[in-house]
Parts: sequence; structure tokens; C-alpha cells
Amino acid sequence: MKKILLACGLLLAAVGAYAQGTVAFANTSSSLITNSTTGLVIQPAGTFRIGLYAGPLGTATNSLNLVGLATNNALAGRFSGGNPFTLPTQGSLYDGSQAITFQVRAWSFSSGLDYDTAKLDPNALTGVSIVGTVTPNPVGSPATTPVLFGTAAGNVLGFTVIPSVPEPSSIAIGLLGLGAIALFRRRK
Repeated sequence: MKKILLACGLLLAAVGAYAQGTVAFANTSSSLITNSTTGLVIQPAGTFRIGLYAGPLGTATNSLNLVGLATNNALAGRFSGGNPFTLPTQGSLYDGSQAITFQVRAWSFSSGLDYDTAKLDPNALTGVSIVGTVTPNPVGSPATTPVLFGTAAGNVLGFTVIPSVPEPSSIAIGLLGLGAIALFRRRK
């Protein structure tokens, strides 16, 4: 009896290690991807790549991993990477047992095959969504597939594709904090 229970436990652990979850990796008319330099939605079809980046809940933006790719379709500003889109197998990270952090990034095909390469091109059109959180739906579950784009809690809205510009604001805030610390230490 103990051997049967042990075998069942190991089988359950093995199946759990390879469990997958699903999300809706697509957008709608309320979440169009636009080009801020022209004010127009991205088009024509097949000129932009859209990547789904994800990681454990609370992961820093620069540590998120690419888990899905899509290409913009014939409807201007829209894409469909799958609804449902099956997340990769990675232990229990994407099996629907825990929330994940995600971000959607877009870049023009002409600037590179991936987002990091496209950012190096000064003429590239790249963009990122706000960071969101979602709990994937376990594969085969009758529950509604969580939507990444939309208005529900944890979803992200559409985002703007813009030319890449470095943002020194975090460095400025850090230097301001160090200056304040130095000033207060000097007074004591």
C-alpha cells in the first residue's frame, strides 16, 4: 500500500512539474497599439512583432523572459498571439497555481528580430505596455481564459509605440537622494 501511495505521489509531482496554463495573448479595438509619431495605429500587417514577457510575481521588468511572440495582423493596431495562448512549461510558474508578472513589448521588424536589438536602432519604433499581473488558467479548466489586454484588474490597456529614448530620471532621483543624505550627514 505504501508503494502504491508513493508511486501515485511521484506521478502527481511529475505531472504537476509539467503543467501549463493559458492566457489570452491578443488585443481588441479598445487596446490598439498606436504609433505616437504619426498618431496612427500600427500597420500594415506583418510589420511589427509583439512579444509577451513574463516571470514570477514581482519580477523586475528587465528580468522578464520572452514566452510568446505574435505579429500584427490585417486589422490596424491589432494582433493575436492566441486565445487561449498556452504558456511554456516551467515548473509550477505558469500552471495557474500562482500569479505572474508580465509585460507586452512591440518593435518594428525592420529594426531587428528581437526587442533588445530593435532598441539599439535610433530609427526603430519600439514600445512597451505597463507591467501587469495575471493568474494563468490551468489547461483544460472550464474557467474563462485570463485576458492580458482589457479593463479588468491586472490587465494592461493598449500602449504606444515610440522611438527609443533613454530615460535618465531614475539616475537623477538616485543622485538627488545621495545629495540629501550627504547634506543631512554634514549638518550633524
